[in-house]
Amino acid sequence: MALWSFLYCNENIVAALKRSSRLLTADLNVNAQPNIDFLRKEGVPVNMVAKLIILNPGTILSKRGRMVYAMNAIKNLGLEPDKTMFVRALSVRLQMTETTWNKKIEVMKSLQWSEEEILRAFKRYPQILAFSEEKIRSAIDFYINTMELERQILIANPNFIGFSIDKRIRPRYNVINVLESKELIKGDMKISTLLVTSEKKFFINYVSRFADEVPGLLELYKGTAMRTEKDA
Repeated sequence: MALWSFLYCNENIVAALKRSSRLLTADLNVNAQPNIDFLRKEGVPVNMVAKLIILNPGTILSKRGRMVYAMNAIKNLGLEPDKTMFVRALSVRLQMTETTWNKKIEVMKSLQWSEEEILRAFKRYPQILAFSEEKIRSAIDFYINTMELERQILIANPNFIGFSIDKRIRPRYNVINVLESKELIKGDMKISTLLVTSEKKFFINYVSRFADEVPGLLELYKGTAMRTEKDA
């Protein structure tokens, strides 16, 4: 199998190889081609197969039975094979054993999520079940018990669980709390907007804008964790 022709360009090949050096040593004709043929047969377009390889190269080397099982599981959720979210969900499903998958489901159930809610969130943001149990527990705990966010907001926006609590969410929460207490902003702002807006915009709109009126606001914002380019 010519990896070059399938991934179209050097940039994609390099991206895949960086994520899995196994592609250098595996017999792609024996290990990868049958899976690619199966994915194509099941309606996954060439560009989506390429996206799967770039996203998580090791999955294309999965055993055939594992690939078939994961494919059926994701299809049964109602995701369409020609959509990016299908590929992302398939990638996550292939990364874990059935035992690990069930354990993640049970963790979220213990946090008062129903299985229907969990799967609905997974379909929106498959990565939610790829996080560690500690990450899932701590994130949901902060949103529900500290921010008092309704569970339905998390179900509708499961990507919130992927945000760093210490680097992104807690600093914003602290700033907004102070500004609301001083009646500098209204308390009925849409929380999703506050969480997903870029770091630069949040800083300009809620930190530097009020820094002179609220002594220590900048320190409060930076004190919880240092900003990183990834959070921007």
